[in-house]
Amino acid sequence: MSLFSLVILTLNAAGPRRVHQGWPTRREAIVSHLKIEAADAAAFQEIWRSEDLEALAEGAGHPHRAHDAALGLAVTSRRPLVSARTLDCGGGYGALRARFLADGREADLYSTRLEEGEGPAAARRLGQLFRLAQLVRAESSTRPFALMGDLAAAPDDRETRLFLDMLEARDLCISHGDEVCGRTLGERRVDYLLIPYSSRPPRETARSAFTDPLPSEEESAALSSHFGLRARLDSSFPRLKLRTQPEGRAEALVETETILERARADAARRESSAGWLPWLGAQRAAAARDETARLSALIEEVRSAVIRAQRATASLAPS
Repeated sequence: MSLFSLVILTLNAAGPRRVHQGWPTRREAIVSHLKIEAADAAAFQEIWRSEDLEALAEGAGHPHRAHDAALGLAVTSRRPLVSARTLDCGGGYGALRARFLADGREADLYSTRLEEGEGPAAARRLGQLFRLAQLVRAESSTRPFALMGDLAAAPDDRETRLFLDMLEARDLCISHGDEVCGRTLGERRVDYLLIPYSSRPPRETARSAFTDPLPSEEESAALSSHFGLRARLDSSFPRLKLRTQPEGRAEALVETETILERARADAARRESSAGWLPWLGAQRAAAARDETARLSALIEEVRSAVIRAQRATASLAPS
């Protein structure tokens, strides 16, 4: 009997929403690289048009596809996909979950893209990471998963650490504490391949992909604004699953709540300070007021998760 093996990859393809000069050449080059990578499943981000997804999936040899065109997210696979679900975080960001059979067991593949930026955008991204962790823990509590895509945060950012603790996931680009994949956007790595954490590290780590330049007449251009990532999952993957209450989750949720409360206070200050300006101030005040309301709703979600996590931790403590 052959051992289980699943090659996965992720790529933010930076595809256009409409016909764009230069995209057909880039798409053709990406398709050529997909044939070389020979992955069993792939997660794509910023693929908005069905014809682009068809081209990439055919190039990868993946007859099975799940696509959320509104979010620009897709999962393609050699293996049949049995279901799909979308998490819409607002602003065009979110995640797509596609389920397939791995070694006779169900497993989940996620494609995700979150909001980049600092200041208020960073608080929104932390909220997106919280909701993503909640989704994965709800959808994939009894089955293995591979979460792939653009989290818009670097591995050493605090929000990434909090997310990994909230989720209890292993970053396949980190081996014995060292980065092995390198940058994927600018000078940072913001793209990820994550699987459920286990005490035994996987036999293989991830590596970068789609790093070759696209030759042009004037200069060497990139295949995409992002580099991709590729990994091979071994026979331990189908047996991986999340623990009910992982160590560090409750603390990560409490810290997340604290950060979001500070962001809400900042939004309230922006609202009060913008009000004295004519017209433009009213616009800024309204935007800050909406941000405060969104953060308040999010904080209540996090607070509920904190209470559940603390109760679960207490129930597991020896009497």
